[in-house]
Amino acid sequence: MVSTRQHPREFPPPESSPTKASPRKTSRNATTSPAPSSPNSANTSLTKRAVSNSSAVAPAFSEGWSHTASNITILWICVSLPLVIWDSLYILLRPHTMAGGILQWPIWKPYEIYASIDYVYGWPGWEGNDGFGGAQGAINAIEAVLYGLYIMIIFNHGVPAAGGRGLQVGQGVRGWLAGGMRVEGKTGNRALLIGFSAALMTLSKTVLYYLNEYFSGFENTKHNDWPTLILFYGIMNGLWIVFPAYMTIVFGADISEALDIATDSSSASKKKY
Repeated sequence: MVSTRQHPREFPPPESSPTKASPRKTSRNATTSPAPSSPNSANTSLTKRAVSNSSAVAPAFSEGWSHTASNITILWICVSLPLVIWDSLYILLRPHTMAGGILQWPIWKPYEIYASIDYVYGWPGWEGNDGFGGAQGAINAIEAVLYGLYIMIIFNHGVPAAGGRGLQVGQGVRGWLAGGMRVEGKTGNRALLIGFSAALMTLSKTVLYYLNEYFSGFENTKHNDWPTLILFYGIMNGLWIVFPAYMTIVFGADISEALDIATDSSSASKKKY
């Protein structure tokens, strides 16, 4: 009795029998929650890891690549696009835009000079039913639409950028002239494909134009002297080979780089599973 009164702590209360436990004290969700090692828990964990891995890979492509139009590309399109439209309308509206036509003055009056140099644009080509001139005029119209779409995307969605692929001029000048315009994401992808298609069309058409004249024995230009032929036919038309070739190479390299990044990202995501 004495030892019982001097015990430092009270005896613990007797444990209740499992059969007498009140159901009110049992959690309602205790029997419905899956065990940590259950298949449902494993599937949930796997799904979370998959979402986490995919979110980690996806931004790598969008942040690692963007299309940047160099200032040389932008300047060339801004200068050449009105000329291409002018040329297309002259071809497609013949003979009204030719000498003596009701639409010649004043817009197409300067074409009298070139029509006397290249008979494809003059009366000999029209009266001889030369279909190559009309065909290249129709291609010009398609090119003009593509270049117009490209430059609209660049100026509406682009931001000035000092980097990018291709030649740059005017370093130190503010705005897009300092380096070009960058367009990111799917909008940049569309701009790149449109610009590449237009540049390749222009390059192919102009080379074909020269080859057609060569294989026809220079039928439409052999009446010119050499200085006139070199300046007006060779150099002026040659600009539509030099700049489109530059754009084709630069845009093609951009497409190749984007495909490489997409391939690397896809391979990296597969290794994580």
